[in-house]
Amino acid sequence: MKKDSFFATRIYPILFMVVLTVIFISGVSGIYLSTKEQVELNESVFQKRAVLYAADIEYPEDDLQAIQEIYNERVVERDTKDGQASYFEVRLPSGETGYVVFTSGPGLWGEIVALFGFRNNLKTLTGVEFVEQNETPGLGARITESWFKEQFRGKSGPFTLVEEGTAAQPDELDAITGASRTSEAVLKIANSAFDVALKKVGGEE
Repeated sequence: MKKDSFFATRIYPILFMVVLTVIFISGVSGIYLSTKEQVELNESVFQKRAVLYAADIEYPEDDLQAIQEIYNERVVERDTKDGQASYFEVRLPSGETGYVVFTSGPGLWGEIVALFGFRNNLKTLTGVEFVEQNETPGLGARITESWFKEQFRGKSGPFTLVEEGTAAQPDELDAITGASRTSEAVLKIANSAFDVALKKVGGEE
């Protein structure tokens, strides 16, 4: 019985895998390059929406040009490093100058990153938007739902948690039923946001 040649058993499989790898890498690279600008645009618009929402500024949800115009009119990015602003100075609907800062902390399954908006006194919140989270869908991930986020507007910390649907005082936050660890995580992040704002905006160390 004739034995297979060295080329057929050793060289050909290697060449086949190399060619196949080049084809797949070329395809993936082509897709990445063709969509890169759109992805970057979507990420930019997502953050701008988040800043406007945290500052309680209304904007048309699906009109990208209008969102950009409102953002340019009302928001100034401050202390920018590597293309990322440390905080945002905002002209609020009331006419006063407000601020939006990044604040983060550990959640149940990973880091939670939020944008907290403040009035000029850095004591009263205008709102919050969660820009990164990996909490449990249907439980902790409910922090991104409107009812949960809207409760922050006009409130001042330090906060305490109360049973869902019972928050009535300016320093109370509704916890999420069945998501006590995520609720506690958000509580810590929210309470730390005031110190973060003072350090970034007020220059306190």
